[in-house]
Amino acid sequence: MSDTHHFHLAASWDFTAKRGSLETKDGSIHLAHAGASSLGGTAGIANPEELLIAAVSACFVQTWAIFIEKLKLPIEKALVDAACVVEKDPAGGFHVTSITLEPHVPAALWESRRDDVEKTLSLAEKYCIVSKVVRSGLTLTVTPRAV
Repeated sequence: MSDTHHFHLAASWDFTAKRGSLETKDGSIHLAHAGASSLGGTAGIANPEELLIAAVSACFVQTWAIFIEKLKLPIEKALVDAACVVEKDPAGGFHVTSITLEPHVPAALWESRRDDVEKTLSLAEKYCIVSKVVRSGLTLTVTPRAV
């Protein structure tokens, strides 16, 4: 397996319809996006804030599942609820101020193997690629492409 992996996606916006499209070349993602209805956008269509927590929670639950299996925890289905808070940015506009993940853990397992459960959660948080990005303050580069 290579040490470097590249992922690509095209995002477009229709000014008239007030919505856009997200697509990967292989078709694994093809969905509409719009602004959040609470921010004046369109209800019923994925918004960037939901897509952000979708990326974080998908990465986290997949990574958590790896450690659940390694520690042989009896969890039938890894499930994580995710939420984010968006607040006014003093510099203008809005920004995401927090993301919360709530992994579901059977109560009996929490009682009997709490240390193992906490270990899987800690490892998932440590190794989840997307949550690392959210915590790191990643540098975003914008390079225009003349077409």
